Amino acid sequence: MVVVGTTASAAALADDHAGRLHGTYAVTGASYCIQNSASIGFNPNFSPKGPVASFSQTVEGVMVFHTDGTGTVNNRSFSIDPGAGATGDSSYQITYTIGPDAKLSVKAVPGTFSSTILTGPNAGLTQDIDVPDTSGFIGENARAIILAPPVPSVQTVTRSNGTQFARICNGSLIVTRISDDDR
Repeated sequence: MVVVGTTASAAALADDHAGRLHGTYAVTGASYCIQNSASIGFNPNFSPKGPVASFSQTVEGVMVFHTDGTGTVNNRSFSIDPGAGATGDSSYQITYTIGPDAKLSVKAVPGTFSSTILTGPNAGLTQDIDVPDTSGFIGENARAIILAPPVPSVQTVTRSNGTQFARICNGSLIVTRISDDDR
């Protein structure tokens, strides 16, 4: 009986969070990445198969959550490596779920990612990136959310000039509600 009551309470909490998770949120975060040619790639244990380049990246933008478990992300990133810096604008759609433990899981909707490099040596190119899944926790009254990839993953980057990269990044996002509006 106690287990059933605890499970029911956890489910009610998850349902309550899902009903409240809506609105427009400011997003900021940073990550550090290693990458190489997609033809070289990484081993199953995430070690590189060949030489890698590294870069760091910051991001700021807006994430919108709708009560139906969908949303959107629009952001600007700034990356820097030993050779140059660059900025880019990206957008994509998301789906999210909230588990009985109030853990939030966010996934990019495949085929919705759009990105344009604005400055730097590759300015004007567009690119498609496999956005990693993220998960984290929702703060009190859904005012703040912390997200990070739960496990390492190899992302594929394909640019409009035909170049492809494989990369692994670590980092996190801080998401702060700025409006209850979810348009």
